[in-house]
Amino acid sequence: MRTWLSIAVSLVLITATASIGEDAATKRDRQGSVAVTVTLLEASATGMKAKVAFDTHSGSLDGIVLQQAMSLRGPSGADVAPTAVEQVAGGGHHRQAVLVFPAAAGATEVRMVVKNVGGIAERVFRWSLPLAR
Repeated sequence: MRTWLSIAVSLVLITATASIGEDAATKRDRQGSVAVTVTLLEASATGMKAKVAFDTHSGSLDGIVLQQAMSLRGPSGADVAPTAVEQVAGGGHHRQAVLVFPAAAGATEVRMVVKNVGGIAERVFRWSLPLAR
């Protein structure tokens, strides 16, 4: 019995390590009543795109104004609103969209900020550039 348990624990650790490394572009935050997942889709000289997904089991997410809730934080600390919101889908307990932001010339880090969603004042998602995939 002891051998089986140690093998099972080892397999779980290997699986968890592999899944973390496979998708460095996706970050999750499960604080408060709303889980937020942000996937950096593009970070290039022409602009940045991120897919954001909101999930909850309490209340509706329909009141979230994505242009106000999401921003790109520049090196100076200033927040920049998305220039476009595309592929909006879902409603109620599950919403997602792709947000488009202007390019941040010479950036070595991307910081996406989600404000005032699910009772959390601010969530910051960070990626180092270039993104390792």
